[in-house]
Amino acid sequence: MTQQLWSKPITVETRKPGQRLTIANTETATYYLLRNWPAKSHGIAFKNAKRTLISAHEGHVEALVARAAFLAALEESGIQIFEA
Repeated sequence: MTQQLWSKPITVETRKPGQRLTIANTETATYYLLRNWPAKSHGIAFKNAKRTLISAHEGHVEALVARAAFLAALEESGIQIFEA
């Protein structure tokens, strides 16, 4: 398992009002998705991102693919993206 850095970080909202988090790799994205996801809904893109991020963490998926899946889950859930 190697850390998969993203070429462009994603800055998102957190559960705390006014607080932002910058995510720059698959490991942080996975933790955010599984432990700190502020949205209550978990749609198709969320489930796909979960599978893709875990596969990326195991070395089976490229970082760019994992980032795209994570971004799609954010958009589907309506989580505010400040920078992508």
